[in-house]
Amino acid sequence: MQVLYYRSPNGNFGDDLNAVLWRDILPKACFEADDAVLLGIGSIFREDYLGKPTTENKRVFVLGSGAGTGPLPAQWPNDRWSILAVRGPLTGRLLGLPQAAVTDSAALLSIARDLLPIDAERRDIVFFPHYNSVQFSGWKEACALAGFVYADPHWPVDRVLRMLGGARLVVTEAMHGAIVADTLRIPWVPVVCSPAILPFKWSDWTRSVELAYRPRLLPPSSGWEALKHLKIRLTDRVHARSKNAAEEDQDLIDDFHRRFGNIAVEDLHPKPALNASKKSAVRAMTALFDPIFQARAANALIAAAKSDAYLSDDRIFANRVDRLQDALERLRRAIVT
Repeated sequence: MQVLYYRSPNGNFGDDLNAVLWRDILPKACFEADDAVLLGIGSIFREDYLGKPTTENKRVFVLGSGAGTGPLPAQWPNDRWSILAVRGPLTGRLLGLPQAAVTDSAALLSIARDLLPIDAERRDIVFFPHYNSVQFSGWKEACALAGFVYADPHWPVDRVLRMLGGARLVVTEAMHGAIVADTLRIPWVPVVCSPAILPFKWSDWTRSVELAYRPRLLPPSSGWEALKHLKIRLTDRVHARSKNAAEEDQDLIDDFHRRFGNIAVEDLHPKPALNASKKSAVRAMTALFDPIFQARAANALIAAAKSDAYLSDDRIFANRVDRLQDALERLRRAIVT
């Protein structure tokens, strides 16, 4: 069985959970089935993951994945695919399968005892940015000014789990920082650093555990980051309309169709950037203002940590994990005969 997920060349914690979670909670025999593919953690119910080259002559299983970041697969609807569970009610509506909405499959970490941090002393406030908010940012320096622990989404999964496990509060732009904190029963505060963060996937997941998504907006942490955000707002037709605020379900569904109804998959890929010499010159110029941006960002982090924290209800969380385990058992029975 092949587990499909996004593989960042620099690593990305949420996606990289797939590499360790499924092998911990599924029997080895599942991975010996060469005619099966599994769509697990990630916003990957989309054409470039479920196109014919990947799925032809394969049994397709979906367990906890979400939509919202690209066009739906051209082959969907497809009654040959086994939709065991999806990330939340927004994905369920897009697929026409509201009954399949459970929660993100990263919540299955709660039964992966070998992966969870053991007896961690929860004393830190951890800040966890989205992986696209790391390069040329000043978040590490802002955390030092604020007295927070910085966790990098590019780090290996085991290291990030240790960092999150030692937190008494997680301030996070990365959705899987919130999901793992919630799974570990650690309070968390959602924030937005970049206008490229789409509210659809966050709202999909938070609605699955009966919470609202109302993130706090953080200012840029470096001059380069401020310039990058300005460019996104001015030129990126996919992300330019992002409000980063609470929206009604139908608004989010309509926004998905506006973004991806007629968009080609190749249009989702990054456009060519500045050449190296020009980029270096602009970076050097903006770096002069970094201390100012870092101080503002540190103050914003402190304010975010003092705001109302989130944590799903114990009973709701337990119910969602039970339903994921039921889906996991159906997957096991379908593959291991």
